[in-house]
Amino acid sequence: MAKKGRTKFPAVKKADQGKFTKWAMNNGFKDACSAASAVMKKTDKYSKEVVAMANYANNFGCKRK
Repeated sequence: MAKKGRTKFPAVKKADQGKFTKWAMNNGFKDACSAASAVMKKTDKYSKEVVAMANYANNFGCKRK
């Protein structure tokens, strides 16, 4: 049987690391988590790429606080 434990995060390409945080700061948010929450509330207002990055941030980075 396989050991149960924490699953690994899906890999993010080196070139894409920090991309959402930079987008959030350039768009007036105080941090990536507040930006992710705002984007996920109004997904039709943002591009598919930004929504995908916000979803990742919400699922894997902002839940641990």
